[in-house]
Amino acid sequence: MAITPTVGMSDAKTNFSRLTADANRTGRSVVVFKNNKPWVEIRPLAHEEAGIPAETRQAMDEADVLTADSGHTTYQTAESLFAALDL
Repeated sequence: MAITPTVGMSDAKTNFSRLTADANRTGRSVVVFKNNKPWVEIRPLAHEEAGIPAETRQAMDEADVLTADSGHTTYQTAESLFAALDL
């Protein structure tokens, strides 16, 4: 059984680009911890060897529909989304 790599939130922010590239290259997810608790998972949407899972393809199709909808609000940054949600 493969062990899922983990990283702290601070390291994840500093090395986000490398973590996402590694996840896509290897097909392995990375769990990000915040306050010593699992917080989020960085996982590849598609791995060349495994193909694209059906649920990922469905999510990608839904994103395409939202992108094509001129009435759909798109946020350019996480900060603008959080501000719209009053967070």
